[in-house]
Amino acid sequence: MVLVTYVPFAYFERARHFIPLIFRLALALTIAIVTSACAPLQTSTSAPAPVESRQSGQASPEATPHKAAPKKIAPARQTSSPAQKAVTSLLQEGWANYRLGNYPRAMAIAERAQRLDPQRAEIYLLLASSHFAQGKRGLAEQLAQRGLSFSQSDAMIRRKLQSLLAQIQGAVL
Repeated sequence: MVLVTYVPFAYFERARHFIPLIFRLALALTIAIVTSACAPLQTSTSAPAPVESRQSGQASPEATPHKAAPKKIAPARQTSSPAQKAVTSLLQEGWANYRLGNYPRAMAIAERAQRLDPQRAEIYLLLASSHFAQGKRGLAEQLAQRGLSFSQSDAMIRRKLQSLLAQIQGAVL
């Protein structure tokens, strides 16, 4: 025989208010466990900090670690970000279109690259070259001047921009 007990409805009504609280506590506990499992262990290979003497206020000699020779720091590697890789790829595609004589497409690609890296001088070289090839000398000159202002770190691009600027100014005269 099964014994069925009667639980008044009011009991469930009161317990219903605790369910969101229990759920929030369970969620917080789960997050705490997951994040603590992801944290790196704190292993220290360095010597402990020197202990100060209470009388003199100086570190005791036995607690002072011996000084090791300073380690040389290697220069940071030049890593290129995904945006820089994308700009390089866009420039290659833009120059290919420029060589084929598809100047509007080369300019459109260069403008996309410019939105990713507005201070890259080679982008202005491509834009200026494309505008100059279409006969837009004034705009080509402005773009070449702007590219020169960003070309301090790239001597080859700087020379190409100066040469293009000379061609533009020679064609105007």
